[in-house]
Amino acid sequence: MQRSENLHNLLKLHDDKRIAVVGTTCTGKSTLLLNIPNALDMDEILFPLLTEEEIREVCQTPWTEEIGNTMNQLARARIKIKPGAPVFGTVVLDCDQVVLLNISDKLLKERCASRRVSFVDAKEMQEKIMHEIERSGLPVIGFHVG
Repeated sequence: MQRSENLHNLLKLHDDKRIAVVGTTCTGKSTLLLNIPNALDMDEILFPLLTEEEIREVCQTPWTEEIGNTMNQLARARIKIKPGAPVFGTVVLDCDQVVLLNISDKLLKERCASRRVSFVDAKEMQEKIMHEIERSGLPVIGFHVG
């Protein structure tokens, strides 16, 4: 609960901005957003807007950069962030401020193992997110999870 309160306070400071909260799989996005008023889950917004073919394409395993690129394109085309309603996800959407969820490799490994998710896939997704943040030129606030 402490972490979500800290994140909530951080987001309140930037309530006038369109905020994307990003992190790789298993960083706790879904858990954190449960305690953040007006927060939205990127997947919950996006997946109802996708065709069955698009869903099959982005849900393949193992994760690849090509899958990540497709997800980025779909999310950016269909999701618009509004001030005061941060969107939590794996894609750097069009926004004013990025909040990056940082997690240690040790904790990420533990969380991936408990959820039976590939640590290698999670790390590759994390690298893709970092590249997208760099490429965007958007201001970034790091937030440590765990």
